[in-house]
Amino acid sequence: MTAVDWYGLGVFGLPMACRAVASGYTVRAGGERGQVAAFVEAGGLRSTAEVRGRPIVALCLPSATEVLDVVGDLETASCVVDFSSHDPLSARKAAELLRDRGIGYVDCPVSGSVELARDGRLTGYLGAHTDDVTEDVRDFVESLCSNVFWTGGLGQGQAMKLVNQVIHLGNVLVLGEGFDLADQLGLAPETVLEALKASSGSSRMLERFGQQMLSDLYPRQFSAQLARKDIGNALRLSPDLPVASMVEERLQELVDSGHGEENFTRLAKAKRPAK
Repeated sequence: MTAVDWYGLGVFGLPMACRAVASGYTVRAGGERGQVAAFVEAGGLRSTAEVRGRPIVALCLPSATEVLDVVGDLETASCVVDFSSHDPLSARKAAELLRDRGIGYVDCPVSGSVELARDGRLTGYLGAHTDDVTEDVRDFVESLCSNVFWTGGLGQGQAMKLVNQVIHLGNVLVLGEGFDLADQLGLAPETVLEALKASSGSSRMLERFGQQMLSDLYPRQFSAQLARKDIGNALRLSPDLPVASMVEERLQELVDSGHGEENFTRLAKAKRPAK
């Protein structure tokens, strides 16, 4: 089975890398940043370990800047599989940097939760030149993603992820507004949550985060800082998205007020006018 060098052992990267180890891959940390000790405890190898051949290089990094930094320094790999979330233009630039070295590039940002990452049940948005999606690459992606959608050519995976982000972040903002209205009208939170789950107002975001939001709890799974990055990437490509613009404004306020590392669902908390 092909060896893997893994860059990015953060909130999502760590459980994904550990899942790759559990699936039988020999996985080496691409550096000493992130939760390396937890990765090694799960059976991963440190960056200093010897790995033969040309490994697949997996990226799960915070932004295009980190992706391009790693890609720029790579010398030996069979293919880069980029699970990071950034933008189509950066994906195409990464592929171009690698092409002259004979290294393929597959764009595959993912959607899901930390629990789904641990279980290999993420959704992957695959965009690439078809020649780069070898059997080894597809097997590797499918070991981490139970749902894989072919979105088209290079960069289209990132495009699909941005569409998903605009919709689900906007949904969280609308949920917060509805919950605020329910509070003003004196409805019990438990009634609101259960009634909505059985009504047309239900959604995946309501099911996953509704109870936490009603309880004013925001344990981090996906930070407001990273959410602001994603919505900003979408707006740079398509500025005329009114709901996305409101989401970006609220997320920026969270970052500026020191709440950037809290869960993105905090964007739903209504701003109260000063008394």
